[in-house]
Amino acid sequence: NAKKFFDEVKTFFDSKTVIFKNSKILDEKIINIDSGLSSLLTPLEKQILIVLIEKKQINREYILESVLKINKNVETKTIESHLTRIRKKLSKIKSQIHISSKDDIFFIGS
Repeated sequence: NAKKFFDEVKTFFDSKTVIFKNSKILDEKIINIDSGLSSLLTPLEKQILIVLIEKKQINREYILESVLKINKNVETKTIESHLTRIRKKLSKIKSQIHISSKDDIFFIGS
């Protein structure tokens, strides 16, 4: 059943704790492990960040289709908008995580 699978994946992303560099994603927050500074993440920001952390680099198509559920042929800047907000939140908590891009490929590092 597709709905059951989707619900299980959503629960997995919602409940998963991910640690990368000096930052931890827990529930709807990203937390600097050293300082305790935190910022709230939207569900899409959280999904994008987790996928980036797990894969280290992803292309625009993958984010559009797999995370945002948007046809890859649709002209949109939604990825850039999400990444701009994520970067601001990472900066706010003084995270060592940095997101960069080149030629429609997004990278995560420190």
